[in-house]
Amino acid sequence: MDQQKDARPVQRRARGLQRIASILDAAEIVFAKMGYDEATTNHIAAQAGISPGSLYQFFSNKEEIALALVARYTEELRQVYGSIFSREAASRTFSLWLDQVIDALIAFHLAHPAFYILLTIPTPSMSLASLTQALPKDMQANFERGFQVRAPNLPIAQRLLCATMSVQLFKAVLPLILEAEEADRRSLVHELKTALQRYLEPLLG
Repeated sequence: MDQQKDARPVQRRARGLQRIASILDAAEIVFAKMGYDEATTNHIAAQAGISPGSLYQFFSNKEEIALALVARYTEELRQVYGSIFSREAASRTFSLWLDQVIDALIAFHLAHPAFYILLTIPTPSMSLASLTQALPKDMQANFERGFQVRAPNLPIAQRLLCATMSVQLFKAVLPLILEAEEADRRSLVHELKTALQRYLEPLLG
């Protein structure tokens, strides 16, 4: 009997976490389809297959949902960075290593189209702005650490400059890649890799 009582709170928490995950999944679809400004909690609830009242049991408003979604993206990105900039990854040939870096980052963005939308909200709230502004800085820091693993003898100033240029080049081409049809996307990714390889290989190869 006691075991059954102990199991109930755990089951409720598990159901709550599942509901939160389904709301965030729905928000990702709605934000990607409608944009952040046009999306409403009613749209998100409908996409999740729940009532607005059920949604409000977990999130007070659209901003809280966006913050939770960005937090989820941040955690997933940490795992991506940990893989592509690991010592094991750095031991590969430069061409294979660069392919892995670019392919993993592009795959993340294609799998999460709402991520770029949340990063580029024209006038986000202070809370959302502080979180989204931290993401490019985190990307820069991870590129710097990854370059250090790849080329530990590269001078610090050069490493920082290379990371800055690489991140800015990736960010500049990313919107074109996300908006392109599949064939054009492959061409753009190839050109991005070619540009980065010619720039970085003499330093990191």
